[in-house]
Amino acid sequence: MSRSSPARAPPPDESSTNDSEDSSTTSPRRWSDERRNRESSTGSAGTRADEKRVLVITGLAHKNHRHYGPLADVAGKTTLVALEPRYDVDDARYVTVPEIGPRLLRVVLMLFVALYEGYRNEYDAVASISLFPYGWYALVLKAVYGYPAHLGIIGIDLDHHAEQFYGPVPRWAFRRFDVVSVPGTDHARRLAELGVPPDRIERLTNAIDVDTYRPLEDDAADGTEDATGPVDADYDFVWVGRFGPEKDPVRFVEALDALEGTDREFRAVMVGDGQLRSEVEAELAARGLEDRVDLPGWVDEPLSYYRRADAFVLTSERDALPLVMLEAMATGLPAVVPAVGSISDVVDDGENGLLLTDRNPVRFAEALTRCLDDPAFRRRLGENAVVVRSQFSLECAGEDWRCILSTLEG
Repeated sequence: MSRSSPARAPPPDESSTNDSEDSSTTSPRRWSDERRNRESSTGSAGTRADEKRVLVITGLAHKNHRHYGPLADVAGKTTLVALEPRYDVDDARYVTVPEIGPRLLRVVLMLFVALYEGYRNEYDAVASISLFPYGWYALVLKAVYGYPAHLGIIGIDLDHHAEQFYGPVPRWAFRRFDVVSVPGTDHARRLAELGVPPDRIERLTNAIDVDTYRPLEDDAADGTEDATGPVDADYDFVWVGRFGPEKDPVRFVEALDALEGTDREFRAVMVGDGQLRSEVEAELAARGLEDRVDLPGWVDEPLSYYRRADAFVLTSERDALPLVMLEAMATGLPAVVPAVGSISDVVDDGENGLLLTDRNPVRFAEALTRCLDDPAFRRRLGENAVVVRSQFSLECAGEDWRCILSTLEG
């Protein structure tokens, strides 16, 4: 059954969108500002964001609130076709994939549930995050019903899928979406190089809950924590993430080993789990660091570990814009991080963290030494780091969704 395409606003002035060299290097926040200006100038010809009906295809489960809660706040009607829903998105309607058979069967069934929902009700757009499979499903709904389609890029889309032998297929798919959203400038540049028109690339804030991730003294001021003065940290350094190759947890062990060689005292904690855990344990034992580094395993909420540490460390070989880094900075921790992905959009070396262009363990050890030897400098970095709370809030994500919905119509 065919569907008429939703009403479209007139396209923006080509002079404002066709300068690919300029647009591909423009910061994501500036893109959003430009889109807001365009929306205010053309919005009367189209459908306002708060009147839009958006169909979401998601398998994110516990992450639905962070990714799609801001969308539901600004759209007129949001419906989630959800694989494993937790009903925590206010003002959204859920359509649940039946719990039949193994997960793989349910993933396949999800497409048919989404198609049926698109048949039963009219929508103005379809949204997805992650190309495999949810982005592909969004493209199917676009082909069948004419709904403008959105894809939210995650790291694996560009860092893995687009680089494999089948890479031409996902690269072709990126160009089929009406909007592709990214967390920062690195992915925006790479998408533009793959032929995605810059005027279809939008920022989508990797949002944090600023009511949860905030400095301990803010809790004390609100009476949610005892205001008993400064508390000595249990750990000098906290590392949080999946113990997988892309996060490179062994690199952190190597950095600590190099730090050990300077005869400085320190304590560290590595929060997480994954395929490289046994290798991490073996490396710690081989280097005599097992008494200096705690391995609590996977925790659903790492806030307490941020609060018990003096600095956050990331050793990723590849990354986009890590949520754990933003969370740690929001609680007042300086970030010692490599210049990969869009991290340099956020971390300004010597201002709110230490940004390393070289992932050599010795370079990491030098940065960690600086944190240990100069507490005043470390504290200043942490005080500056909390500005991320005003840049990566759920409200910022909501404004980004307004721009995405405007571009979907344009």
